[in-house]
Amino acid sequence: MKSVITQMSLLMAALLLAEATTGAQSYTNLYSFSSAGFDTLNNQLTNSDGTEPYSGVVLSSNVLYGTTYAGGTNGYGTVFRLNMDGTDFTNLHTFGDLSFYPGGTNRDGANPHDTLVLTNNVLYGTASEGGSNGYGSVFRLNTDGTGFTNLHSFSLGSDGINPIGKLLVSGNTLYGTASYGGAGSGAGTVFKLSVNGAGYTTLHSFSGGTNDGSLPNGGLVISGSTLYGMTSSGGGSLGKGVIFAMSTNGTGNGSGYTNLYVFTGNSIPATTTTNSSGETPVADLVLSGNTLYGTTPHGGTNGNGIIFAISTNGTGFTNLHTFGFADYDPDGGYTNSDGAYPTCTLILSGNTLYGTTSQGGNQMSVTGSDGSGTVFTINTDGTGFTNLYDFIAIFIINNMISFTGGSGPAAGVILSDNTLYGTTFSGGNVEGNVYAFTLPGAAPVPLNLQVTGGSLKLSWNSPAFSLQSAVNLGGSFSNVPGATSPYTVPATNSQQFFRLQSN
Repeated sequence: MKSVITQMSLLMAALLLAEATTGAQSYTNLYSFSSAGFDTLNNQLTNSDGTEPYSGVVLSSNVLYGTTYAGGTNGYGTVFRLNMDGTDFTNLHTFGDLSFYPGGTNRDGANPHDTLVLTNNVLYGTASEGGSNGYGSVFRLNTDGTGFTNLHSFSLGSDGINPIGKLLVSGNTLYGTASYGGAGSGAGTVFKLSVNGAGYTTLHSFSGGTNDGSLPNGGLVISGSTLYGMTSSGGGSLGKGVIFAMSTNGTGNGSGYTNLYVFTGNSIPATTTTNSSGETPVADLVLSGNTLYGTTPHGGTNGNGIIFAISTNGTGFTNLHTFGFADYDPDGGYTNSDGAYPTCTLILSGNTLYGTTSQGGNQMSVTGSDGSGTVFTINTDGTGFTNLYDFIAIFIINNMISFTGGSGPAAGVILSDNTLYGTTFSGGNVEGNVYAFTLPGAAPVPLNLQVTGGSLKLSWNSPAFSLQSAVNLGGSFSNVPGATSPYTVPATNSQQFFRLQSN
């Protein structure tokens, strides 16, 4: 046992030096959704895995989870899982066939639109159609694909219909928005229910008036007992959406609801305004301290959207970035240097925000009508905006067209170590893809160690790196055969050094 302990001490000393870095950025198509065929029986595009992922992905351990809006064997979407390295794609759930479309009924829902939320190995989400009343559902599903449960089917009346925003989990309560329905004008609702489906409550029914919003398409964030969100319309006669705050205690349309900010535009319906403040937000807010960050897909001085910040008390609205004017390309479509029409929810890491634009950038989309979109970063004070990547839907390889790139990211990204993960609505095999983007100048990837019962276990968080070893620090390092995280070190050498090497 003494020799084993000595060996472990030497190993631990060596491992203090074991870190790996990457110096260059890279884009990887992890998975392309398969081509869909038209099913004449239900008039939908069907396949085995899904099509058109509007939503982003969530991460647990080394597994990504997401949804597709359409496709699957019935054509109404799927829930899927995928390892971070692109292996082991699994269709966890295919949404059932509808009695007719749109407005048809089924047992589980149809056409999930926004990103799942994950807690305690359970996935929660919304479907915008279907359910027992034909107006959408709230569902839960275990990460292994078992236990699918329709927690709530929306219906005409006070509870709202057609939810497309991401759910929020706080304790044992789910909070969300429904884009339409509710009491009065049918302009949408804010709701809550228990994680077991009990206690569904409409917290607020939107009216679209001067002191209210209309059509909430995004989800919510929470601070204490206050919910924050946005609507894509409302706020008065010139209102093009609002930022709102409200209480979690079910105060309905009373004093618990406040319009923090009203986006304004021209009075012509469905016409984009050029302004400094943006308009028609469709995503979630991001909260850091007393500041909210968000995007609008329209407005700004070029009409292509903005990134903004605002205090939680409604003061200090700041336009952090206006997306550039899109120039017409003679080959077809409109491109620019930074992107256009951000529909994403931002993510925050330190003082840095990351997001995507659904169009614009320097590359053509699959249809050739607009740019394919971008991945960008910006500091929270508005400095340092950088277009990290222009999506390329079509690559030319040996004079052959290959649909291996992504196009049109509708959702944002998540960050794990030095890599961003996300989805595109089209591209790949035309039906969308899941991608990974390694950041330039990435931070070191740590090699972690744990000593248990005389054994040494090594672990690392990125599948983009391989474990290497050498008997001497100055010796030749080579890959450890079959080593995957976590890896238990055999007690064979008196000393051994390890490091991670980029694949």
